Amino acid sequence: MQDQTPRATILVIDDERGPRESLRMILKTSHEVLSASSGAEALEILRTHTVDLVTLDLNMPGLRGDELMRTLRRDFPGVEIIIITGWGTVDSACEAVRYGIADYIQKPFDVVQVSAAVTRAVLRQIGRRRMVGFLSSLGNTVGRERQVADILSDLDSSPYLHGRLQSAIDEASRRVDRAGEPLRHIQMLEVLAETIEAKDLFMVGHARRVAWYSGLLADRLCLSSEEREHIRIAAFLHDVGKVGVPEELLAKPGPLDSEELDVVQAHSEVGARIVDPLVLGGGVSETIRHHHERFDGRGYPDGLAGEDIPLAARVVQLADVFDAMTSERPYRPARSVEKTVLEIRDCAGSQFDPDLAKEFTALVEGQVSDYPLEALAHVFTGSGPGLARESAVPSMPSRGARS
Repeated sequence: MQDQTPRATILVIDDERGPRESLRMILKTSHEVLSASSGAEALEILRTHTVDLVTLDLNMPGLRGDELMRTLRRDFPGVEIIIITGWGTVDSACEAVRYGIADYIQKPFDVVQVSAAVTRAVLRQIGRRRMVGFLSSLGNTVGRERQVADILSDLDSSPYLHGRLQSAIDEASRRVDRAGEPLRHIQMLEVLAETIEAKDLFMVGHARRVAWYSGLLADRLCLSSEEREHIRIAAFLHDVGKVGVPEELLAKPGPLDSEELDVVQAHSEVGARIVDPLVLGGGVSETIRHHHERFDGRGYPDGLAGEDIPLAARVVQLADVFDAMTSERPYRPARSVEKTVLEIRDCAGSQFDPDLAKEFTALVEGQVSDYPLEALAHVFTGSGPGLARESAVPSMPSRGARS
């Protein structure tokens, strides 16, 4: 396993020569190893060398290990830390966890234990660096409205999303070959999509439900398995460009003015730019870009009409509008399925592909089970109840950009 791990620079910090030399001998075959016998010496090395990982004894004279750990986290946040100590306590272990150390090993240690811990730590660092690079490029894509720090703040505010992010990083750590990059980035984008939903309770579960509806329609159209998979991916990521939309616009209860509408509508182009470098194939980025086009050519961003709009985008558009209309939004209550089906039929040929609208409404009204389709969507996507309720609502204004 260690042979597959990139060479890292490791600083071994221990005041005892025996453990220090043992660690150096264990690690030197696969990594560059530096050593320090005190906290002060370690800090001097860290200021003058690029270090990826430190192993740290807690019981040292002078600057104690726990104090050094806090200093490292403050001044060298990118360095991974493994505690290797014979002086471990429950309190010290808990504090180490709070400071985000990579591993905690009790002395006496063995070769397998140390090698495995170092491998995990190095791969975790690779995953984190890739995530930071991904978010940095994302920040460049969406502009100054939405910087990396804001995205990370949203992630950190939610234990669930933070856990999903860590899972994505861990998966990235296990995929160090280029062949794994598209899948790795899809997982990161999934976390990003859930981060967007977390900003607005009205949006929770929307991406998963749209992917589910899109998949059902794609199955009904007898598309190939590859086409169906690409449609589901595009449907799940269709709103990823909203990471560049200010939160107050997504949750605004009243009408948007023209400038605000321009900002919100840009999400389809931004989403395509975010996804495009991943080369996912199957027209995923094109589907995201065009999921707000209209069959009559009056949609955005490119004003495509009829069959010039990619089939996958026409599929995702129907699923997106159906879920948006049958779900509550800050600017209107939910509609019943019956009213939504009527409006889709009324808009067939103008907003929607008439053939697809016919197939989708037949799908919605079909007796696939004893439960309504929208109820099943919440069950299968795990997105909570939030079922549509009967509501005498006037026709929905043209605000599809907020769906």
